[in-house]
Amino acid sequence: MTKPTRVTLENDYEIVLEGLRALLRPYASDIHVVELDIKRRPRRRVDVTLLDTYGDTQDVAQRVADLVADPAAGAVVVFSFSDQQGLVRRVLKAGASGFISKAVSTTDIVEGIRAVARGERVILHRQTQRGAIDTELRWPGRDIGLTERESELLALLPTGMTNQQLAEHLYVSDNTIKAQLRSLYAKLGVHNRTQAATIAAQDLLGPH
Repeated sequence: MTKPTRVTLENDYEIVLEGLRALLRPYASDIHVVELDIKRRPRRRVDVTLLDTYGDTQDVAQRVADLVADPAAGAVVVFSFSDQQGLVRRVLKAGASGFISKAVSTTDIVEGIRAVARGERVILHRQTQRGAIDTELRWPGRDIGLTERESELLALLPTGMTNQQLAEHLYVSDNTIKAQLRSLYAKLGVHNRTQAATIAAQDLLGPH
């Protein structure tokens, strides 16, 4: 019998990690979630570290490089709402063994993790705005109608990033950021980024 792949889930938001753990729970015979890490490196040796990029204010490539340098982390896989080619290239160059878009099926996610644990390089992405995100993959603010990108923008506003910096960080255009911010402000009932950032700092996005 094949041993289950030992996995650490890493992100800065508890709700994101809990959603991911719930997604993988039916596959416990193949994927054993050893720990959930919030702003920490894995404390126990695992086969794969699945790094969810949601709301990450650090350069993702640098975070990947830091994990790759830690023997306890095993193979590093980036898991993201965004599947822009620039992001994929940067994380692979930083040493990631795989990249998995959240828009692919759960069975593909599981098989991708298993393949990386076997020593393979895996790139699974769906370049479409209509890619279906599994209902278990919850993001902060979903219950009040925020999309995953609006929620991630809200998480990043307290950093003080400019629109251009947000666009570079999320691998989209300035115009896309402006449109998504307008939609975010409307849903929050605010008029500017200062008001939105204040709301983000009031734990609307949950434990961080």
